[in-house]
Amino acid sequence: MKVSVILIGYNSWHFLEKNLASLHFLFQHPEAEIIYVDNASADGSVSMIQSLYPSVKIIENKVNTGISVARNQGIRAASGEYLWILDSDTEATEDAFQAMLVFMDSHPEAGVCGCKMYGQDGDVQDSCRPFPSVKGKLKAAWSIISERLHPYPACGGTHSISYYDTNAEQPFEADYVIGACQFVRKAAQQKVGLLDEHIFYGPEDADFCLRMKQAGYKVYYLPQTAMYHAYQRVSSRQLFSGMNRKHIQGLFYYFRKHYTCKTKTK
Repeated sequence: MKVSVILIGYNSWHFLEKNLASLHFLFQHPEAEIIYVDNASADGSVSMIQSLYPSVKIIENKVNTGISVARNQGIRAASGEYLWILDSDTEATEDAFQAMLVFMDSHPEAGVCGCKMYGQDGDVQDSCRPFPSVKGKLKAAWSIISERLHPYPACGGTHSISYYDTNAEQPFEADYVIGACQFVRKAAQQKVGLLDEHIFYGPEDADFCLRMKQAGYKVYYLPQTAMYHAYQRVSSRQLFSGMNRKHIQGLFYYFRKHYTCKTKTK
């Protein structure tokens, strides 16, 4: 098996419908499989997939286990040389798939790669990023608060500025590519391990890429190929929502894991 696509969902059929339709080029591919892990959806996602896409392998959870646990279930069930991890709100393209596959085949040092992604507004998203920092997250939180307090600022609102040149013509190394689209070498994943299940929702993608780098692999961004990402922004709609609390808890765990221990050993 060459590629295993891993999808997870929680009441996400309105996204999965487009996502699965966009993967049409893989349904008859002899060396591809699609695995869907459902986190206790109540919107009929499982029955719709069973009816429309009987070849999709389905894993059903009785409760919402979070992102890391669900994706790890898909990873364990996968038999492909590569794992294509996708969010349910993405729409794939065959060009992006082929570009990432060819790149990974020709760059054995790459553990993970991702591609350019366009949002609903047509703008290029920050899908390759520097590793999270306390300063950066505090700045992002303040931006959210400012938008709530002043919803109609004179300058048109706050916008993030990409750390990398996403308009570059050639692939380049990045700290991490977001979990909405990660093309992962299975051999590297087996060496690095699974996603950290202490993180319910948050920087599990950054943590995974950081561990890839620590193991000697590289993380690449491919700006010459693209796909679509609706980007639900679950954690930023309400600063103190339940999901945002989960995200903040994940960030605290990430910082303790990767920075506190380093400080103590100096």
